[in-house]
Amino acid sequence: MRVVLILTACLLAGCASGPSLERLEEKALVTGDWSAVEARERSIQRRAVRVGLRCPAGSISYCETRMATERCACINRKTLSSLMAGN
Repeated sequence: MRVVLILTACLLAGCASGPSLERLEEKALVTGDWSAVEARERSIQRRAVRVGLRCPAGSISYCETRMATERCACINRKTLSSLMAGN
């Protein structure tokens, strides 16, 4: 039973969130220290990259990079296979 309580406490601690971005910005306006805001924004960007484009079943994410901009779209797997095969 003790192990279950410890595991539950650890899981709940992992789910605890820090201050919101808005709260960090309010504090930064007062203190002039924007490092916490910048760190949170970097964290949000890393999470967005990790999650990426979510495509429905039967399709796959296809990305192109042109002139330093990346465009991604969902393409049907069969269509992509036929394009790669040259059919």
